Amino acid sequence: MALATSLIPATPLVQTNTLNPLGWTDDQILEKVYITHVHTAERYDVESLFNVTSNIIKRATAVADSVAVKTGTPVGLIEDKVALSTFDPPFLKLKHIASQMMNTPHGEHHAHETAMSILDQLRSYSWDGKAILVLAALALEYGNFWHLVQVPTGDHLGRSLAQMHRVHIVERNRQAVADYNILVKNLLIAVECITELERLSTKGYDLKDVPALAEAMQEIPVAVYWAIITTVVCANHFDFFLGESDDRYEIANFDDKLSAVISKLKANLTRSRKKIGDLEDYWRRKKLLQTPTEIVEVIKVLIYHNDVHDPHVYDGLTRQMVSIEVFRKKHVLLFISGLDSIRDEIRLLQSIYEGLQEDPKEVKGYRKEDFRILWLPVVEDWNLLHRAEYDNLKLEMPWYVVEYFFPLAGIRLIREDLNYKNKPIIPVLNPQGRVVNYNAMHMIFVWGIDAFPFRPSDDDVLTQKWNWFWAEMKKVNPRLQDIIKADSFIFIYGGNDRKWLQEFTLAVEKIKRHEIIKRADAVIEHYPFGKEDPRIVPRFWIGIESLFANMIQKTHKDPTIDEIKSLLCLKQQQPGWVLLSKGSNVKLLGKGEAMLATAGDFEIWKEKVLEKAGFDVAFKEYYEQKRRGYPQECSHMQLANYPADILHPINCPDAGCGRSMEIASVSYKCCHGHTHNQAEVPESGDVMIEKKYAS
Repeated sequence: MALATSLIPATPLVQTNTLNPLGWTDDQILEKVYITHVHTAERYDVESLFNVTSNIIKRATAVADSVAVKTGTPVGLIEDKVALSTFDPPFLKLKHIASQMMNTPHGEHHAHETAMSILDQLRSYSWDGKAILVLAALALEYGNFWHLVQVPTGDHLGRSLAQMHRVHIVERNRQAVADYNILVKNLLIAVECITELERLSTKGYDLKDVPALAEAMQEIPVAVYWAIITTVVCANHFDFFLGESDDRYEIANFDDKLSAVISKLKANLTRSRKKIGDLEDYWRRKKLLQTPTEIVEVIKVLIYHNDVHDPHVYDGLTRQMVSIEVFRKKHVLLFISGLDSIRDEIRLLQSIYEGLQEDPKEVKGYRKEDFRILWLPVVEDWNLLHRAEYDNLKLEMPWYVVEYFFPLAGIRLIREDLNYKNKPIIPVLNPQGRVVNYNAMHMIFVWGIDAFPFRPSDDDVLTQKWNWFWAEMKKVNPRLQDIIKADSFIFIYGGNDRKWLQEFTLAVEKIKRHEIIKRADAVIEHYPFGKEDPRIVPRFWIGIESLFANMIQKTHKDPTIDEIKSLLCLKQQQPGWVLLSKGSNVKLLGKGEAMLATAGDFEIWKEKVLEKAGFDVAFKEYYEQKRRGYPQECSHMQLANYPADILHPINCPDAGCGRSMEIASVSYKCCHGHTHNQAEVPESGDVMIEKKYAS
């Protein structure tokens, strides 16, 4: 962003074009700059120097912004880049260059002379190295100045140094500080672009295949010149934001020029990144992925370069490297992710891994022993920090892990064909290498091992488990269909406690309006069952009880009967019951007190909405914690329309219990393993069904 030059009227340049570089063409500058450069194989650790320089400038400009306009980025939120632990900065050289720049008199021709002198001193450095070193020299002085602004009162040495640097003066020159700070930020952006283009040019790509990068490399020397001369102007205008000079025009002119350079650099950088890659190899790999014949070959094209002839993966169970032949004739759950914030996914896959070892060994014609899990971390820069995090995560995984420290050969396939968008996904591949599910993450989050063998059709079957509920709901309230939307969450709740109903409604309304929900792009609706028309409540329960009566007489257990039992038990719970669904996909059925407490404690767990797989996952996790804090009362069913002559043993629907119960008189009653006297037959016309364990 350029300086606010609308407030600074443009003035004619005092110097003639022969002395003023602002009037020169790129060819004229290139001719002057090239004679200062010597090609050499020697490489200095400019990356580490740039990382440190970037850290200094970002934090210094944030402090300056807070002083100037009170809108700077909080310093504590700035992420530092990591330099190598062996990095040894050229301190004396930096101090010399900084002194040379700061002692340069004002004027474009003086700035040019100093810039050429510095270029001559740095003739053996790479082009990005020259720009980084000069920017580092400015950062040394600029960062030191703004560091002293923050010196605490009790630091007497720091306060004395701050006084010596006259840091107190900046409070009186806020606009000058803001203008100056913009130019420093633009300098960092320019050098970042130069550094990135230089990095891409060293990757070994044929510039004929990437014309934008070839064009950029021709312009880099000129861009470096403008970055250096603008840094000189910054350094010799320290007196500008100290209020000792009002020479805004020179700063504004160079900021305008640098902004134009940045615009061109960014355009070339964007086009270069799109073209970079070995196109012939990419199409070969793409063809193999689209017409696969064997899973091992697909894994190779997704991960390994052509020169890797015997690829191995890490076996988390034995902690040994094994050949990828372990995947031959197997189904593979390919877990693709970065390194950040994936421990929830690891815990999820841990349950899947354990479920694959458990009975039944065969489901729907698929053997669990034929399924493998493989983690593929997507990391662009394998620095020391990333390697350490990778090693830590790998130790938590008993399954297979891809171990590599080079650019993924099939990264474009992973992003385009497998649709990886930097968020964890789990494509499922069959033994022929065909993708049978492009992302099983969602269904695994919802259903766990019950989703085996993780085909889209399995998700459909599981989703239909709650069709009975929606069918009965829509019978009594057809307009409910208008509320249920695929991507929105809906709370459906009922009960006889008016106070609880009001409190839960208010809690959900508060959550709906919360900033976290907006950031998560979540839509939350709520439906207090029977509020508009209380007459629909008994009609609904009659339908559910009738459905239960029909199912319990079936020879083969209906898979939906457990959900029906849970709902019927919650009907008797005080103060009420709550169902949370995303669209028509039911995520949670819970007790009123714990559900209200969970909604009321949203401020406590709100950050989990962004960290977890969604609002429902975060809500359910906190609900389970909250539920355990309440007394575990016996489940109880009172069915007003249950035929008295149809009695059948059932299991306790509570997840923590599940034991088989015997019939005690005309009542079922569950005491979770504790002894309980038989209940008397109720005298009313209603038949009460309670449940009780056999002693």
